Amino acid sequence: MTKYELLYIIRPNIDDAAKNALVERFDNVLTENGATIELSKDWEKRRLAYEIRFNGEIIREGLYHLVNFEAESNAAWVEFDRLAKISGDIIRQNVLVVDAYPGLPKAKKAAKADVAEEVAEVEVAAKAAESVE
Repeated sequence: MTKYELLYIIRPNIDDAAKNALVERFDNVLTENGATIELSKDWEKRRLAYEIRFNGEIIREGLYHLVNFEAESNAAWVEFDRLAKISGDIIRQNVLVVDAYPGLPKAKKAAKADVAEEVAEVEVAAKAAESVE
């Protein structure tokens, strides 16, 4: 299973009951599409780096919500992304694969080791060819 980290920003002028319903709705979107939620928490209300025009109003801050989840395929976050784009309450969303990069350094080291073995084999073959001549 692949681990994902999802961060989305909710419009700041939403009331608490509506925000809780929104979070529950989108958590259900993830679970209904095969995801297992490990963590779903409100982060905090923060000022945005730049103003965003959203549904005809200028937004300067937002309510950040963080979700960590695991899923077999990307169907869960694709559906989340689709519904978030048409939602009038989610300003922005971003999903990251959090465990995709740790394997790369090992793969590079393994590739270097394979190249070193091939070079050693070529050198041995070259020395053998020189001794025959």
